[in-house]
Amino acid sequence: MKKKKSFLLAAALVVSLSFVAGTKAFANTDPVIASVEWVMAKINPLSQKVTNLEKKVSELEAQVKLLKEQADTN
Repeated sequence: MKKKKSFLLAAALVVSLSFVAGTKAFANTDPVIASVEWVMAKINPLSQKVTNLEKKVSELEAQVKLLKEQADTN
C-alpha cells in the first residue's frame, strides 16, 4: 500500500513539475504518449530504488529478529 502511494505521489510530482517547467521534449509526435513515456522513464529508477530499499529493510528486520532470539536464549 505504501509502495503504491509513493509511486502515485512520485508520478503526480513528476507530471506537475513537467507542466511547471514547460518542457516540450516530445510534443512533436504524440504528446500524451511521449509524456507517459517520459514520466515512466523518471519513475522507474525511483521505483527500483524503493524496491531495493524495501528488500534491505526486510533483511535488516530479519537480522534484528534473529539477534533478539539469540539474546533471549542467552
